[in-house]
Amino acid sequence: SMYIGFSTSELLGMEESKNPIHIAIMNFYRELIFVSFKVITKQLIYYYICRWAQYNSTNGFCRHTPECLASFACALNDWFDFSRESYKIGKVAVDLMKKYDVVSDCAPFVYLAVYSSVALLVEPYQSCADMLQRGYEFSMSKGDTDLASRNLVLMVQNLYFGGTKLSVLKKNISSRINLETQRSHQILLPFWLIFEDTVFTLIGDQEMLSPNIEADLTEGGTVSSDYLDFLCHQRMQSSYWLGHYDRAKYYAERKIRQGLLKFKSIVSEFYFGLTAIKIFQRKGKKVWINRTEKSIASMKKAAENSEWNFQNKVYLLEAELSSVSKHIDNDEALEKYNKAIEAAKRSKFIHEEGLACELAGFHCNRVGDKTNALNFLSRAKECYNEWGSRMKVKFIDNEIQQINNTAS
Repeated sequence: SMYIGFSTSELLGMEESKNPIHIAIMNFYRELIFVSFKVITKQLIYYYICRWAQYNSTNGFCRHTPECLASFACALNDWFDFSRESYKIGKVAVDLMKKYDVVSDCAPFVYLAVYSSVALLVEPYQSCADMLQRGYEFSMSKGDTDLASRNLVLMVQNLYFGGTKLSVLKKNISSRINLETQRSHQILLPFWLIFEDTVFTLIGDQEMLSPNIEADLTEGGTVSSDYLDFLCHQRMQSSYWLGHYDRAKYYAERKIRQGLLKFKSIVSEFYFGLTAIKIFQRKGKKVWINRTEKSIASMKKAAENSEWNFQNKVYLLEAELSSVSKHIDNDEALEKYNKAIEAAKRSKFIHEEGLACELAGFHCNRVGDKTNALNFLSRAKECYNEWGSRMKVKFIDNEIQQINNTAS
């Protein structure tokens, strides 16, 4: 119950400790966790973090408290259903850096922990990307290239979630890969290579997902949970965009089986729900409708904290579910597709605006409304063209051509 239930002002006003022994013990916990992070299980690290937070709450705040609270917020977010509490504690960690005048010391880690995790459940992807950019800049000013790289890879991921042009992402990723290959410790290079694979595929610079990266996901492989999480997450989305729905299903189930779901689970739930609709259309089994309904429930809960990030996803999943129901209410389905399109547009998610237009076009075509089908698909093409996905533009062109051929 420590820190939970307190207001922001109460947390910021908690007693400060001047005891040098207490401050030294807080630093000991800090070093223990930071050093252990790469060599022990996440469960044990979270145990240390909770002990660190407990000691801090008992003995008073100090200059190490911002990193302590940022770590504790992440632990809450990963293991418990405390999204708002986690966010509040994380934001207090950010504010305490200024109070204790330790921004330059703590910002690289605090920004990384807060804006790659708990803040994503509340603040716009684009805002979180901006703060991770600041974390990168503070890291570089300190000469901490490891934290700089971590801030940057998650910044680029948030830009991707937020619909940034693929050409911009490609430029960022290519420059980072060039730098990472020159480093003696290339811990993050595999993450950049996965990202490169995703972006190149979506742009249309390569025909398929790289088999070399694919081989790393074999059942017998020994890869870190973070790497596996990132790989499954990227592969799931790429597979859906490519129309490889069985593969998207495989990666989603692999994430769930490995217990890797948390923030990215919300985005993964969205794509899993969309994938389930496609599989239902092919196989007709109600289990896939149930899967989409579960995804809708997750999206609605997420949208309670951030309409900006998640409301368009709620509308689109509901629209898809209406479209395949036994007794299709065309007006209801179209209303939800249009809401999904407008919500994505408000949030500047050009890729998801395009996706909503695309799926609305497919719905109209299924019910025999060729005129609206062509209108929606033309809008989808405009969005994908702005996003920079030649692969999707080509796909939409083919769909438009098929509809025109059947209409003539």
